[in-house]
This record gives sequence, structure tokens and C-alpha cells, in this order.
Amino acid sequence: MKRKPAQMFLVAAAVLVASISSVPVQAQTWQPMTSGTTNGLNGIWGSSGSDVFAVGDGGVVVHYDGSAWSPMSSGTTATLRGVWGSSGSDVFAVGGSGVIVHYDGSSWSSMTSNTTVSLNGISGFGASVAYAVGDTGLGVYYNGSTWNPGNVSSGGTVTANMNGIWHSAPDEHIAVGASGIIYERAPSMDITIQPVSVQLNCVWGIAGSAVFAAGANGAILRQTGWATWAAESSGTTNTLYGVWGSSGADFFAVGQGGAIVHYDGSSWSGMTSNATVDLHAVWGSAGSDVFAVGQNGTILYYTTGGASTTTTTIDSTTTTSIRRLCPFRRSAATDAGVQTLRDLRDSQLETAFGAVIASMYYQNMDEIGDILQDSRALRNRFNRLTKTNMPAVRELMTQGTATIEADDLLEMHEFLTDLQGRAGMQLRMDIDFILRGMESGWLLQWLGITVE
Repeated sequence: MKRKPAQMFLVAAAVLVASISSVPVQAQTWQPMTSGTTNGLNGIWGSSGSDVFAVGDGGVVVHYDGSAWSPMSSGTTATLRGVWGSSGSDVFAVGGSGVIVHYDGSSWSSMTSNTTVSLNGISGFGASVAYAVGDTGLGVYYNGSTWNPGNVSSGGTVTANMNGIWHSAPDEHIAVGASGIIYERAPSMDITIQPVSVQLNCVWGIAGSAVFAAGANGAILRQTGWATWAAESSGTTNTLYGVWGSSGADFFAVGQGGAIVHYDGSSWSGMTSNATVDLHAVWGSAGSDVFAVGQNGTILYYTTGGASTTTTTIDSTTTTSIRRLCPFRRSAATDAGVQTLRDLRDSQLETAFGAVIASMYYQNMDEIGDILQDSRALRNRFNRLTKTNMPAVRELMTQGTATIEADDLLEMHEFLTDLQGRAGMQLRMDIDFILRGMESGWLLQWLGITVE
């Protein structure tokens, strides 16, 4: 019987499930990364999880390509305090003495800011709107070609040092600063308020969902309406310097002494960072792909993965419900390759991580099937990959390790990348998780796969 595209994809899914299920269960942890610098890092932003920029003291810029961090020449020795971009080839960094540098995809170059006042934060919306804020109420607006300094407020009344800014639209933003100052701008109106007296260092939001500002003594405020904010308990008295979120129920704030707190949509709770230095900024491409930076070149990485010796048991009800989703349960699917995969599935899905991966792919199978149905080229490549790597599946089953050719691994990566380019948001995120594991090597190591 000819298999449908969705069923064909489950061949690869089962290979992945069978392999990954034999490794330790993953835990939610922060892990240190090698930054290549001992300079303090003050800001971080990326266009994706494999295109991330961190900036800091002495003009340092380091870039993450999904595998490792490497230094970049910024062309300045001034302290850089903030970074933001509209894309990976349109990135701005701001800092001391009004310094602004721009990355065009190949190199960094200096821009004329028309100010010598220190700039502390930057945000924007699209390629023609950026706004940097700084000391003494300064706001420097970028119109797509030049930077224009002025007061952060339309009335010119703000004199406090402004530390952070976030845009929800081209003409809507919120800036925060010393003494609890919050400046809100919307079309045809703006307002400056002071809901607290402590310094606020950062602000971030998900438009239409949640906006948080954080600062001294663990202060966290949530916007509850136009010019109205409510204090929330952060669970820490450490000063918070950076905040970022992937959704209204998934925010991270970082700060003094390695403090990290997380918001789950209901309340804030502490996370173990295993760091004691101050953390200055946080950013992620998704809630399971988050970076925090700080003193001494510190970079921490958070994912829902990270080696753990903890064993989690999946009960029979959970495992059975996952198996029901698998099209290879049907007796009609009887060829040898499918039978091998069925055996692997039945013996390996008992582990927690195996079940997570299985669920992740089964919930996307309809979309994957549609993509393969619409693209004969992708479908043919998938068939070829499945046939080529079936011996590795059997090797993993019998020996617990396997060897694959480097060219086959590259072809798998290219196939997944092309599939990702046609996928919706959730499937793109799931594929990105696998691609990062392949690129960094940890996935292959955990699988017990050697590349020749």
C-alpha cells in the first residue's frame, strides 16, 4: 500500500524518537556558554536563535551563529549598552558618549548620533523606525536615514536618565528610567507617570497580551491599561536589569548576583542560574531558546533541554495515547522497514523525552503531510533520506550507537531547513530545536551517532 506523505514523515519521526528516547531526560536549566570575552556584556538581541548579537564594555561585540560565539570588530572602544535590529543585516548598538554603530550584514560602522549624551537602550519597529534613550531624558529618533536627538517626551519635560525602551508599533513605545519614570507614547498622545520611586531599568512586552517593567530591589510592574501599572511580587530583592518574554505567559527577568525570575502567566518564581555575577540583559528566539548576558563576558543559555540524570516515568495511559497517533499501528503497514520502526516505537516510547519528541512531531504531522504533498521535490528527498538511513536505525536498535556519513547529515539538515521555510510558527520552532541540536553537536552526542 502506498504511504501518504504524513505517514512517510513518521518514518523520520520514529527514527528520531527511537534514538533520542535512549538519552537522559532533559531538564529546564541555564547552562554557561563560552563567549570568548571577559568584558562585561550589557545588551543582547537576535534575528533568530542562530543569529544573535551581544554587546558590552570596551566596544565588544560577539555573535552567535547557532554553534559558537565569535568576536566582531565594532570599530569603537566605547561601552555599548544596548542592541536592536530590524533584521540580521540591519543591527544598531548604542552606548557611551552618544556612540551608535550599525551592522549591515558584513561589517560594523559608526553613525552620527548628533549627541554626546550616553545612550542606554534602543528599540524599534521595522527598518525605518528606531529610538534610543539615554541620560537626562534624551531620546534619539532614527527615521531610516538620520538620527535626531530631543527629549524623550513631546513636551520636553523628562530630565531623568532613561534606561530602557520597547516598541509595540511604529508610533507606540514605552520608555522607563530613574526614579520610577515611565513614558508612554501612542498615536496623537503621550504621558509621563511615576508609579514607583525606585529606578526602572528595562521594559518589554507582547503587544495585546502583557507588558512588564523591572528595576531596583526586584521591582516588577505590569501594565494594566493606558498609564496604569500594578506592582507584582518578583520573589527577589535583587535589582533586575533585563526583561524579555515569548508570550503573555512566559517572561524572564535577570539581574543582580545572577538572579533570574520567570513568569508563567500567573506569578513570578526564581530560577537557578548557577551564576553569581550580575546579569544585564536577556533575549530569546522562543521560550525554549533564551540567552542571558552579564559581567565578565558571562553568557547563559536556557532551553527545555539540558542533561539531567533525573528519570521521569511516563505511565501507560500517556504512552498508549501517543501510540494511537502513529499511523504505523495499523496492521496494513507490514513492510520490513515499518515493522522495524514499530518495534523501536513500542520499546522506546516509555521514556519521558521520547514521548515529548513523539508528541511534538505527531501534533505537526498534518501540516508536514500537506507540505510534502505540495512539493514533489521535498517528498522525493524525504524518501531518499528514509531509505538511506534505515541501516542506521537498525544499528541503533541492536547496538545503541550508529554511524552516518557527513553528506547524509548535511542532506538531513538541508531538508529540515527547507521544510522549516514552508512551515507555520509552531512547526518552525520545533524544527529549529532539532537544527540547533544538530549544529552544536549535542544532539548527535546524545544519540550516540558518529559522523564519518
